[in-house]
Amino acid sequence: MNAQLKTSVVIPTFRRPDGLKRAIQSVLKQEDVDWNAIEIVIVDNDPKRSAQSLVEGFQDSSNTIRYVHEPEPGVANARNTAIGSVTGSLIAFLDDDQSAPPFWLSQLFQTYTAYKAAVTFGPVDTALPEDNLKHEDYLADFFSRKGPETSGLIDDFYGCGNSMLDMSQMPNTRPLFDLRANESGGEDDFLFSTLKARGKTFGWAADANVYEHVPENRAKLSYTLRRSFGYGQGPTTICARKSPTDIPGVLFWMGVGFGQTILYGSVSAMMFLVRSKHRAFWYDRTSQALGKILWFKPFEQKFYGQHAI
Repeated sequence: MNAQLKTSVVIPTFRRPDGLKRAIQSVLKQEDVDWNAIEIVIVDNDPKRSAQSLVEGFQDSSNTIRYVHEPEPGVANARNTAIGSVTGSLIAFLDDDQSAPPFWLSQLFQTYTAYKAAVTFGPVDTALPEDNLKHEDYLADFFSRKGPETSGLIDDFYGCGNSMLDMSQMPNTRPLFDLRANESGGEDDFLFSTLKARGKTFGWAADANVYEHVPENRAKLSYTLRRSFGYGQGPTTICARKSPTDIPGVLFWMGVGFGQTILYGSVSAMMFLVRSKHRAFWYDRTSQALGKILWFKPFEQKFYGQHAI
């Protein structure tokens, strides 16, 4: 890794000690990197500092790890505190329910070096809690992130987990991540859509995969369909939060949602009646479609700032 580009690996965390331990261990095992140019920053988003003792245990054997506390719960709060705390010109985000293979960071950096994208994303592979889950194929697909087979520039963006941000290309305004998404998630959607509107590029590092370790309480439709509903709210919400409000955009995405709801809802009903093994995929599409229509405050989904979600 180029020693001139200081890289901060950031892991925001909220009451997931086992996942955090696994994530830190995986970062410490990275190969083909210049450790003099790397810092690991853990942002503890629990007001009670529940991650501090765990991080201090790692600090005894590694001087690359820093502990940062953000007492106000919220995914945007945690990421914004990270932005204000790092020393690197590049930031690699890893979630506390993810783990990284040994060449993850070097592959992210290699792709960034080749294309100099504002944000570089990598694949996510699903690690489900047990075999023979109901709707296993759907769950494996839901928690994964797929993209092109080869690295290069891409047109669209993904979520912040397993991404590398070039801070020199980020907007100067702060906070960088949308505080209105603290509980619902999607805090990165507004940032990345702003970058796209400004002509910034996105990269895809095909070999920089991570694993997402799914706990039992999330490996069920009651969780995933709520998340899909929230994902569906994303494009309409982005238009609504622009200044001034992009009213044509809001109406467009709501119209798309109405059409999709009729189509996908009809297919979902048929799939349910015949008990198709693929029915969960159609439930998911219908849920996203409804989210485009019901995007306003009373229907906002809350996933962050709560224990064990």
